Amino acid sequence: MAAPKPKEAPKPEETQQKSVLGRAALVRNGHAFITEAGFAQRKAYLVGKDGVLEQKLEPKNLNDMMGNPDMMQGMLKQQMGGLVPQMGMGAFVNFFFSGFILGKVPFPLSPKFRPMLQRGIDLAALDPTYFTSLSFYIMALFGLGGVFRLVFAEDAINDAAQMAAMQMGPFGAGGAPTFDPAKAYETEKQAMLVAEYRSRLDGTEQRSLELLKSKKLLG
Repeated sequence: MAAPKPKEAPKPEETQQKSVLGRAALVRNGHAFITEAGFAQRKAYLVGKDGVLEQKLEPKNLNDMMGNPDMMQGMLKQQMGGLVPQMGMGAFVNFFFSGFILGKVPFPLSPKFRPMLQRGIDLAALDPTYFTSLSFYIMALFGLGGVFRLVFAEDAINDAAQMAAMQMGPFGAGGAPTFDPAKAYETEKQAMLVAEYRSRLDGTEQRSLELLKSKKLLG
């Protein structure tokens, strides 16, 4: 079993920036449960003069990051470490077990499932409920990805989703963007500036009357 790699600790500046963004979102989404004065005080702290979100941050240049050979080499090693074994296993299964019927699902299926379950066999007369060894390997690769990451080192086992992520680029699975504090601060600042205070207690009497009437407790 591969020893888990220690994850790189986040930078203190990035942790602080994400904490500020989280606090701003909490104030903006939960202001109905605090007083108006408390909301105004927090808003001034965040977006007032010399507010936390008014800080001038240098935007990250993704081109510079892509041009960093050390970073690119590290990403390539991390992805190739799992990509090569999976490709090798897939080639092994495809070479030795292609064309074999491995089992049958216990429920009826439409012919639309044939390309997914019968890879390696092109027989239109074959019942779609039968599945081949190659199809089973592909489904197991997707289904057991979480188990592999739990048992082995997370960085050493990459599933098919990570293979697709490598084709999309070096900046994350599913196209996840790199954290840009300057852009995130500006977005949160604009959202906070347009946020208006509205207490949860506003209209309580009217809502209570409507509730009592709906329960037929008030004539």
